[in-house]
Amino acid sequence: MTLENSRREIDEIDDQIIKLFTKRMDITDNIARVKMKDGLNILNSEREQAILNKVEAAVPLEYSQYCVSLYNEVMALSRLRQRNLFSSEINEKSKFEAELGQFCDEIVSPRVAVQGVTGSYSQIAASNMYSACKLEFKDKWSDVLCCIQDGTADYGVLPVENSSAGTVTEVYDLLLKYKYNIVKAFKLQVNHCILGIPGSTLQDVKDVYSHPHAFPQCSSFFEEHSQLNKINHPNTAMAAEMVARLGDKSKAALASKECAKIFGLDILAESIQQVDDNRTRFISISKRREIHDNADKISLVFSLPHITGSLYRTLARFSLNGHNLTQIISRPNKDKLFEYFFYVDFNGNIESRNTMNLLGALNDELPDFYFLGNYDEN
Repeated sequence: MTLENSRREIDEIDDQIIKLFTKRMDITDNIARVKMKDGLNILNSEREQAILNKVEAAVPLEYSQYCVSLYNEVMALSRLRQRNLFSSEINEKSKFEAELGQFCDEIVSPRVAVQGVTGSYSQIAASNMYSACKLEFKDKWSDVLCCIQDGTADYGVLPVENSSAGTVTEVYDLLLKYKYNIVKAFKLQVNHCILGIPGSTLQDVKDVYSHPHAFPQCSSFFEEHSQLNKINHPNTAMAAEMVARLGDKSKAALASKECAKIFGLDILAESIQQVDDNRTRFISISKRREIHDNADKISLVFSLPHITGSLYRTLARFSLNGHNLTQIISRPNKDKLFEYFFYVDFNGNIESRNTMNLLGALNDELPDFYFLGNYDEN
């Protein structure tokens, strides 16, 4: 048989598949209306598993995994269609949509908690995000969350990711613990400097203090200056403050240029980060749920059924709904050995009915689902 003959046969089969798929979806509409009338859930896990078992047994072994994968997609499309009908024909809110509640306006002159002291990158980010804010400085990231919890701050600004050093996993773990709302995000240009006491030179320095996330952003510099000891400190600006207080030429800090002015230090080396466009992404969190008109990013946390292919099928649903995933991070589920929570960021706004339907489906069908926020990012 020639290639052209085989392709002709494929085309004929595809024509049949299209007709049968259309017929299947028409029947799906009928099923959806029965479920609406009888108050039944869209997802019937037992029914779907029975279909998969039948499909797997009905085809030759060498094709079984492909056929099961195909039917997983077909049933996902059927659920999506049913959910869209629920939404459009009876205008029924999903459990997720009903629990969202009312949205709040941004506070004009807020109290904002950040980790560190004046001159820290968190402080610079917070000042960019809230021009008329009153800052509350804390020693640890967890202390920032405590300020939100006890009501002494309206917002907390925290770093979550650096363009060259990666994610700040401790902050992601805190987000899962407290489950507060992300209401805003900001990408700060970060230029690291070596700061020493007045009159010192780089040759005088033996120890450099900074936050452990700052050092990897400047790894090339420290490879070239291997005589320098990198010593972890809770915060870049707090490191600069300590160096100024000690007055020791052998001590320096890796911190912002602003810290040199604030603490009266000399810049011994400037802009030593590996990449010119080095940015850290900061988020603002709050107990209040704020969703502004220009919100274009959504953050979620969820766990998955502990079955083969669950991550693939879940992520495929974002593409199916026309959403672009911008980040996915996994963190261990401390309550279940070798299982994980997944943090996902994607472009979208919950004013879109397709987006709301997707979130409602994930909320109904996944073991754990947390909506962290829909916000704008500058």
